[in-house]
Amino acid sequence: MTTAALKPWITVALVALLAGWALARHLLGGHDMVLPLVVVVVTIALWATRVLPEYLVAFIFFVLCALGTIAPPSVFLSGFTGPAVWLVVSGAVIGVALRHTGLSDRLGAMLAGLVKGSYPLVLARVAAFGTGLAFVMPSGMGRIFLLAPLLDSLAVRAGLAPGSRARAGIMLAGIFGTFFPAMAILPANVPNNVLAGLLETTGIGVPSFSRYLLLHFPVLGLGKLALIVALLSIGFRDVAPLPGGERTALPPLSAVEKRLVALLIGTIGLWLTDGWHGIPAAWVGMLGAIVCLWPGSGLMPQQPLKAVGFETIVYVAGVVGLGAIVDHTGIGAMLAQAIPAVVGPAGASPLMAVLVLAGVAFAIGPFVTAVGVPAILTPIAPMLAAATGLPVEAVVMSQVIGFSTVLLPYQAPPLAVAVQAGVIPGREGALYCFVLAVLTVVLIWPLDIVWWRLLGWL
Repeated sequence: MTTAALKPWITVALVALLAGWALARHLLGGHDMVLPLVVVVVTIALWATRVLPEYLVAFIFFVLCALGTIAPPSVFLSGFTGPAVWLVVSGAVIGVALRHTGLSDRLGAMLAGLVKGSYPLVLARVAAFGTGLAFVMPSGMGRIFLLAPLLDSLAVRAGLAPGSRARAGIMLAGIFGTFFPAMAILPANVPNNVLAGLLETTGIGVPSFSRYLLLHFPVLGLGKLALIVALLSIGFRDVAPLPGGERTALPPLSAVEKRLVALLIGTIGLWLTDGWHGIPAAWVGMLGAIVCLWPGSGLMPQQPLKAVGFETIVYVAGVVGLGAIVDHTGIGAMLAQAIPAVVGPAGASPLMAVLVLAGVAFAIGPFVTAVGVPAILTPIAPMLAAATGLPVEAVVMSQVIGFSTVLLPYQAPPLAVAVQAGVIPGREGALYCFVLAVLTVVLIWPLDIVWWRLLGWL
């Protein structure tokens, strides 16, 4: 057996030894926090290194939680009852319908002009298209599943073979472009919505759409978009200009395509008006999925559930369950108690205080995921405001800088889904996510502080 083949088994053996030690210590009356910490750290390490499939790591996480009685099943399996998983299910079903009906190919043909010309220009067009989609489609997971077949069709029409660098760059540009800048659009990603919900329940107050957009989008949105394009242009600088696919006359819409178009318009319309009707995005998506799966609809292949990958569903449930374990076992509370002492010394300078608060949000992200950051930091915002001397609104907005800087894909379910589903290559996805995070801290954060000062927030 080669060294490369042995590495996963060595990792598994080390993980088993560590988990076994922690489990024995826990069962013999050791510190209650040891096993949860070990399970959380081991799970994060396995997801980050990708030595095992992500869904398998999720299963290991579930089993360790059950054997160690870390929490009730309702906690570590809570991902299966949460909205994120059902957004994945509905998105996967709609994605299969797009491919099966041929509508994704039609949309790809209509947008074929995006993938013609110099490669940096192609990356810029695709990334900007993804960002624009965030304004009209508030579900990050939904955008991933809509973009995946569309980008795939664009790549096919441009003659880009599966596994080619040119294809990988286009996929990364589209997915990164629709996820990262959307952190600066209030309803466009789950962490933003969690933040808004907590601001309402804690009585701090939810900023208006325009106020949030003005504060964050010029730098965290447009600036991040430009950085994504620049990074990918440098990373894929060896890719030659793309000639673009041949333009062919499109046949009229078929009956099944018309049905799917009507369904998509209705689904997106309900997503856009959720503030009026109050139906959560996950269940709007599931209504659409039920229509797709309905016998005789013609929108899905035979045995449709075989075409829907359940690996991603298990993975996302594991990510959500990890956050629930952090909260249930007191790891989150332990972090919350330590944070005021960390940020207190920065209170002499408002500028430094915002950077430190953003740094705290960034640092805890790998442990609690991007969704968990506002859940931990928002309830203690008044305490952090007292420690730093900043207004409470500035404290809560500073965490957006941190949780929008994602170090690795597993921290954000839409990115995790894109990697798990093979939309973006796992290695390149992790590498460019990491490099983008480092460059964001070095370049975007200082620019954002300057923008805050210009607006009078500091």
